[in-house]
Amino acid sequence: MAKIFKILIVLIFSSISMNAVYGQGTLCADIEPFCAGDERLTFPNSNFTNSEQIRGEPGPNYGCLEEQPYPAWFFLQIEEAGDLTFRISQFENSNNTGAPLDVDFVVWGPFERGDDYCTGSALSGARIVDCSYLPDAIETMSIPNAQASEVYVVLITNFEQVPGYISLQQTNTGSGSTDCSILDLDLGDNISVCDDDQYILDGTTNEAEIYEWFVFNENTSQYDRIVGEDGPTLTVTENGNYKLIVTDTVENKTEEDDVNITFYDSPVIGELDNLAVCQEDVEVIDLTESYEDLVGPNGPGDYEVYYYESEEDLENLDRIAQPQTYPYQEGKTIFAEVIDRESGCISPSESFQLNTFDFPDYDLGEFSVFCVDENMNLVNPVSLGLDLGPDYTYEWIDDNNIISTDAVVTFTDLPSGSQVRVIIDHPESGCELEFTTLVAAVSEPKILSIDISGSDFGEGYTVTATPENFIGEEYAEFEYRLDNGNWQASEIFRKVPPGDHTITARELNGCGVITSESFFLVGYPRFFTPNSDGYNDNWNLITDSNISIKRLYVFDRYGKLITKLNPSAKGWDGTYNGSDLPADDYWFRVEFVDEKTGKYQEYMSNFTLMR
Repeated sequence: MAKIFKILIVLIFSSISMNAVYGQGTLCADIEPFCAGDERLTFPNSNFTNSEQIRGEPGPNYGCLEEQPYPAWFFLQIEEAGDLTFRISQFENSNNTGAPLDVDFVVWGPFERGDDYCTGSALSGARIVDCSYLPDAIETMSIPNAQASEVYVVLITNFEQVPGYISLQQTNTGSGSTDCSILDLDLGDNISVCDDDQYILDGTTNEAEIYEWFVFNENTSQYDRIVGEDGPTLTVTENGNYKLIVTDTVENKTEEDDVNITFYDSPVIGELDNLAVCQEDVEVIDLTESYEDLVGPNGPGDYEVYYYESEEDLENLDRIAQPQTYPYQEGKTIFAEVIDRESGCISPSESFQLNTFDFPDYDLGEFSVFCVDENMNLVNPVSLGLDLGPDYTYEWIDDNNIISTDAVVTFTDLPSGSQVRVIIDHPESGCELEFTTLVAAVSEPKILSIDISGSDFGEGYTVTATPENFIGEEYAEFEYRLDNGNWQASEIFRKVPPGDHTITARELNGCGVITSESFFLVGYPRFFTPNSDGYNDNWNLITDSNISIKRLYVFDRYGKLITKLNPSAKGWDGTYNGSDLPADDYWFRVEFVDEKTGKYQEYMSNFTLMR
């Protein structure tokens, strides 16, 4: 059910004369009457713009009020007996919006109508009924066991001494009430009627015998008499400015007052299941991020959202003071209302939970490789991104230009900027993440250089392959293989056997494959099998023109010289003086010159004759 919110201003607190505004009731001698029902009574506070009474006058016992800045004095009369509870609040604006202002009060009583309320003996400590000096903008005032016709004096102070508005509303209607007939004629100022098709203006006064109602005519700029309306109340069904003239025939006195009535539809409130934080370990959350979702269904207008921690706080209008920095609690339920600032009308409440939104795993990588030729033309299309499903939207940006809203973007040309960004949004939670990847252009190497170290006559050969002369060396990744062997991540090959070899490198992102020139490694066989099968029948060094063999000898295991070999000839056939020697380990000694370095070296090792 929509909440019906009516602001009834039943006091005139200011008069305008020579462009100056003066506060009323700033001294007890100027005390004003007021009443409060289930509707909210709102009036300007006393402050430096409308009052010269900076502090409370001497005489009264102010109870808990250590200070009494800019006092405002009122009295109320009990109509129906009971325990009365009132909500007093003070805010910057008349509709309880804007900055909260500290409000304090003290209540004395009971008195009888006609008593001199303002003496020190009347306003004594013994007469204090309730008092509060809390640093709050909302206070609760209680008058227990009030009896019909009793009068109570109320002092309300403005601790922060700045302009604002005080609101008073009885929160336990049905348990006693105040008498509004003690007031002078006052229809109010501007009355907003929310979600109702009529409003009853009540101009009842004790002294009046004649009532005349008028409505302002915009065409003639005059008030027209409403025929047939001669009672103390008027049921209004249309917007307008209404005036009442009352006449006291006994005293031959006439008073008049006018009021603006405007009918409004209360704002609606949008549905919101939850409000999510978009990262873990947050300490506070900005509740106002829900503003667009909650206010959105209303269209253009001036709206505010009030937030509450519980249904009880909502009922007591005890809203969250700083929603922009609310302490985050996973799973906490928050209640909200939308307020139309123009009318003061309030929407039904809506609740939502606080939770943490967990984005799926997603990563573009620090850089993305784009394979290009030497002229920086893209060799193959490149696709980036991952489809997270229908709950997400995407915005791809190259050089500050939006190039795609698809989950996956495909490039057929090299991006124009140095980086590519994607913004991923999850509309339901309001969370978004941004990822950036550097554009890494990589071309095919022109050269695969080979570096050889070691020897087959020592610890063995180590061969290192290095791709050279290509674009994007800092981004390229290669894997390598020796001859037709298995691919490996390392560019280093250890214990490479002697003979002819090549090494091939391929770029892992598909940016090219290159094979080195053939290279030869000098060495010797570790065994041979002289069995006339045409395979490994002779033993000799494996060499090329880079090694100049000076002497090559073969010995048996006892050091006996078996043969002296010519490296350029066929080699040893496993015989001695025409006879086959037995299978065994044999030794050789080689003396050679490395033609590249000119260094003379000797080396001895063994090999095996197998039969």
